[in-house]
Amino acid sequence: MSFYKILGKSYSNPTNRRLMSGFTLVELLIVIGILAVLATTAVVVLNPVELLRQARDSTRLSDINTISNALNIIQVDALSMGNTNTTYVSIPDTSSTCANLGLPALPSGWSYACATDTNLKNVDGTGWIPVDFTSAISVGSPVSVLPVDPTNSTSSSLYYTYTVSSSSYTIKAWALESSKRIAEHPNGFSLGGGSELYTYPAYWIAVPGSGTYGTSDFYVMKYEAKCIRTSDNTPLTLPNTGYNTYSNSGQPCTGSSYYVASAPDGYPIANISHTTAVSYCSALGAHLITNAEWMTIARNAEQVASNWTNGAVGNGALFRGNSNSSLAMDGSDPLSGINTRTLTLSNGSVIWDLAGNVWQHVKKDAADTLVNNTPTDGGAIGWRYIEHTAITGYGDLSYDEVRPSNASWDSTYGMGKVYTYNGAVSARVLLRGGNLGNDTIAGAFTLLLSWDTGITTYDAGFRCVR
Repeated sequence: MSFYKILGKSYSNPTNRRLMSGFTLVELLIVIGILAVLATTAVVVLNPVELLRQARDSTRLSDINTISNALNIIQVDALSMGNTNTTYVSIPDTSSTCANLGLPALPSGWSYACATDTNLKNVDGTGWIPVDFTSAISVGSPVSVLPVDPTNSTSSSLYYTYTVSSSSYTIKAWALESSKRIAEHPNGFSLGGGSELYTYPAYWIAVPGSGTYGTSDFYVMKYEAKCIRTSDNTPLTLPNTGYNTYSNSGQPCTGSSYYVASAPDGYPIANISHTTAVSYCSALGAHLITNAEWMTIARNAEQVASNWTNGAVGNGALFRGNSNSSLAMDGSDPLSGINTRTLTLSNGSVIWDLAGNVWQHVKKDAADTLVNNTPTDGGAIGWRYIEHTAITGYGDLSYDEVRPSNASWDSTYGMGKVYTYNGAVSARVLLRGGNLGNDTIAGAFTLLLSWDTGITTYDAGFRCVR
């Protein structure tokens, strides 16, 4: 006699009997449970949200390549490639200058250009790229419609731009979404031989907000503010203060010939007062970083294991950046060990020179309130550096406005120190981070309180927030 075993059951005479009488309730529940586990595992492993982001990013990279290839072909026959000092935007607007989109401020002498929704994808020169692709005599139009970003939104910085110089062009996707593509192209994706226009969101990073500091998610300059020459978008090193910083007193970074930006190259702007730093950030449609925003970044970074010399939070020291007399003031050298110039945030964003390099002007709060009573260690009155762990009173500040989250962390943990008067002072502003020669004084939580609004120095710069 033949027997057939199915799910542990035996049957005879298969030609005369049903091969299987059915699943029991227990068996069905087991199968459903297995399917649920597999489905959950698939969701976790595949991460559909991230896969959708990757798909949109793949479209963006493909679009930029498509447009670039078409521009390369049409350059031979096109009567015009567009106007110089103009940023053409892939987002439609009823205003030809994109006045309704709330786009970031452009350098003096530059302007935006937008097409209407009806004309947006036209390839005859009326679309968002002002090039008549149909004029390609040899091969016909190399593109049938103009691609636009899959999201195409100002608020998310997910859009394309086109700029042209006398000799070349730049086509750019200003931002990417997926972790994979952001790691590959942290500053967006561009093609063409034109010079880079350093405007937001290029070289700005996203920062997760903090309940402790009442901050929502925001964007901050990835690098300290640099001065860019408008004519060729070159980050400047001259005039040099003599300490590899840009002397703003020697040549103010204003007017039609210069603009302020976050850029990896060039020297940090220095010889700039607190008041002028505030005005420079305002001109960008941004603001000088506040202490709450600084502390949001610092407290976030201190909890990321890779920012510590021994690879674990609280083990070794938090990187204190370019604080050991290295002269690599631009973004060319990340250094290593305790002098590593980069800090990685919990969302994967990377910020340069939060500690070391140059001191940075910081507003106490949005109103730019000045400090009259500084932290004290209870010792004699007078200016000096003290350890965070030695502070016994905070004056016009508080613990969370000054120190790391762990009360035992001092300069040996890379936190830096506080320069304080130990008593009443007159209208001080905040400088944070330390400079390139501060050694153990420098750190993400270093604070200097001896400055007023008008003082300038070769080793104090700034960065802006949006």
